[in-house]
Amino acid sequence: MKTTIRKATATLAVLATLGLAACGATTGETTTTSATTSTSSSASIGSTTEGTTSAAAAPQMPAGGPGEGMGGGPGGVDPSSVTTEEELVALIQSAYGDAGLGLHRGHQPVEEVLNEVLGISHDELHVRMDAGQNLATVADEVGVGQDALVAALVDSWSPAIDTLLADGTITQDEADQYLADLTEAFTYRVTWDGTSATPTYSGLAA
Repeated sequence: MKTTIRKATATLAVLATLGLAACGATTGETTTTSATTSTSSSASIGSTTEGTTSAAAAPQMPAGGPGEGMGGGPGGVDPSSVTTEEELVALIQSAYGDAGLGLHRGHQPVEEVLNEVLGISHDELHVRMDAGQNLATVADEVGVGQDALVAALVDSWSPAIDTLLADGTITQDEADQYLADLTEAFTYRVTWDGTSATPTYSGLAA
């Protein structure tokens, strides 16, 4: 009988020990999980605070996009990027310039050529145009001549025509006509009197 009681007591002791061990493990895991969760929450709060601070410190871009209000006419004209006949037609249309941008009809697309050929500063060109001179008059007065200016402008954009001719998109006859049309467009730009309406270029006549 005593032996049985001792065995039962021993069994109960083992079970109690196992139970305590299990509680200890569970408690430890819970503590660890809580600590991890607490740490993660703190990190998340820190990140949120950092993000808010960065957003508040970030400079605001002016409305209207990059370059808005800088003037000088439409930029980004790159004859070397023309790969289709439709793009060539659009390029020749842009050679006429924009009547809303003064007698030069927009400097940016052709500014490098104007600076090189006319040999005067951008500011001086503006002063002359404010006085009523168009590009043809300026070219004549600086001793270049309007024909030379037109030729230089055409030379700067005609590689677009050469590209389409070389890859077979257009024929030689079509290339010759496009060159004549480009020359006409730049002649209009250079000699514009400030009043006539800008022609619409839709490509070669059928």
